[in-house]
Amino acid sequence: MRKRQKHFIPIILVAVPTINGGAATIFSAPDTTARVLQEVRVEASHQNSALKSSAPTHRLDAGKMLETGVTDIGDAMRRLPGVNLRDYGGSGGMKTVSVRGLGTQHTGVVYDGTILSDVQGGQIDLSRYALDNLASLVLNIGDSDDIFMPARALTSASTLSINTLRSPDMLGTKPELTVRMRTGSFTTLNPYMRFAISNGHNLGMSATGEYIHAKNNYPITIRNGSATTHEKRQNSQLNLGHAEFNGIWKPTSGSGLQAKIYWFDNSRHLPGPVTYYNSVSHERLRERNVFGQLAYNSRLSEKLSLKLLAKYNWSATRYQDKDGRYPGGELDQRYNQREEYGSATLLYSPLKELSLAYAADFWHNSLDSNLGGDSHPQRNSLIQALSAKWQWWRLTATARGILSIIHDRSQTVPEGKDVRRFSPSAGVSIQPVADSEWYIRASYKSIFRMPTFNELYFDHYGSVNLNPETARQFNIGSTWRRRIADWLPDLEITADGYLNRVRNKIVAMPYNMFVMTMTNLGRVRILGLDATINADFRLSERHDLLVSGNYSYQRAAPRTDRAMNDWMKQVAYTPLNSGSWSLTWRNPWANLVAHGSGCSARYPTSTNIESTRIAGYMETGFAVYREFYLKNCSIEARADLINAFDRRYEIVARYPMPGRSWSISIAFKL
Repeated sequence: MRKRQKHFIPIILVAVPTINGGAATIFSAPDTTARVLQEVRVEASHQNSALKSSAPTHRLDAGKMLETGVTDIGDAMRRLPGVNLRDYGGSGGMKTVSVRGLGTQHTGVVYDGTILSDVQGGQIDLSRYALDNLASLVLNIGDSDDIFMPARALTSASTLSINTLRSPDMLGTKPELTVRMRTGSFTTLNPYMRFAISNGHNLGMSATGEYIHAKNNYPITIRNGSATTHEKRQNSQLNLGHAEFNGIWKPTSGSGLQAKIYWFDNSRHLPGPVTYYNSVSHERLRERNVFGQLAYNSRLSEKLSLKLLAKYNWSATRYQDKDGRYPGGELDQRYNQREEYGSATLLYSPLKELSLAYAADFWHNSLDSNLGGDSHPQRNSLIQALSAKWQWWRLTATARGILSIIHDRSQTVPEGKDVRRFSPSAGVSIQPVADSEWYIRASYKSIFRMPTFNELYFDHYGSVNLNPETARQFNIGSTWRRRIADWLPDLEITADGYLNRVRNKIVAMPYNMFVMTMTNLGRVRILGLDATINADFRLSERHDLLVSGNYSYQRAAPRTDRAMNDWMKQVAYTPLNSGSWSLTWRNPWANLVAHGSGCSARYPTSTNIESTRIAGYMETGFAVYREFYLKNCSIEARADLINAFDRRYEIVARYPMPGRSWSISIAFKL
């Protein structure tokens, strides 16, 4: 969405109060006589490329998340259409996303240009990423119109890009320091600090650090028939630390080198599912992750550009459980993942209307554990992508072909196993009427996902005979944007209808009475509709009402076998209806936000047994925030009331979400 910024600037000799985007700012000065001159209003706007995209693209930048009252990254995901959030509750609960009913493994997560990976389980826990360090979240469903990108970022049915605050843009040498403190219900404490500096010419760096502690001991209600007890969530404590360093060097105006070092350490207790008469859990999980990456961009000539990426990633997981059922009274499982990754992309623009790109990525994954039956799997992946983009008249068209060559080997399959797949995609966007912001789009993408190491090699249910799971995506949609009048200067509406077909879906099936195994039996057809609306109502010169909302309809039905119990029933954890809304009153004193998100009933299995039905919910919250200046310091204060009406609900069966809670934060920016 194109953002319209309004600046009301009363010109004062020594004290300058301003209103910028509704946040009050005050510059203090010595006490003296001030003469107020005529007020001047300046308006600025910029075009968002998502309007013209041939595939659905949704963006939430930091300002938008603040304006709409987003509280954490899980809440941000609920503000995006077509997204199903799997949330295990509280600040320490795992949070994964599935887009348009395709499953979490079909969603690629990109962090500052490089895709994140977990070959063990195939899903990324988004709870480890806090909002303080985020510049934007971008969801691309299907293919992106940006063809100058690594091949690996193109290999998912949808991509969620997490873009962090980067190093300074070399405009000055003044250091930037941000310190934020957040606290809230359930003994939550979250300090954050960011420091950035540049030499004003070609070198800059930033360093970020944060810590999160929370007991997550929120009240819960446990029901067993007519019996009901009121307790608190136990064994749910979280201690999380995160730090990263970013550096940038621009030796010439057409080239740049960026470096990142990332560190993450999360130690949390696992409360387990809530059941009646359930004893207190003693499970523990520690997750550590360190990676370093380099990105080099260079404009070799007027028509040719080069992008190089390199990354090394190490992650470790340790699961512990103290229980008399285990030999020695304790279970201790340790897993280590390693990845070496390299990418090269060339962009060639022979004509003004035509751009071509070739990308080649190679990476190696390995997994080790302390388990006696560990097969020590390894995977080599080579992905090549050839992309073309044509922009002429009011038409934008893209086409892409991806060739994937993947080789697995393990102690279970020492000879190895090869997979070769070609995946095409295409999209078109047209502006039917000149000088209007109305676009019609259509896109197609065929893609696949490799089975995870757990699905292939896990001792209890893995099967080395699995084939890749394939998905075909069809989308047709439109974006319309217009200035209606002075009182409605900005209105944007999007709507997309889609059809997804999944084949060789990987599902767990009973091998015998006591053992499950993974197999390719599933077929799923998904029909859906996504719609969004964003509007800016100008109530008066200094007062605006911002309205945002999204709605999604998803009919995801298994179509494997008419004789099976799940035939034409709703896929597990996929709501038929979901959506979110927000209302923001932007004013000179303190901006006020009301927001809500929810979905209809779901089932934990695709057999849709009524006794297991998870009720639908609508969670409502409120926020108030203000930004002001005191001398050379910018101060941002915010307070949130979350789940204001204390709605008790679950997103994942038997994992209750927190009831009413609060949080306050204050940030100082120098």
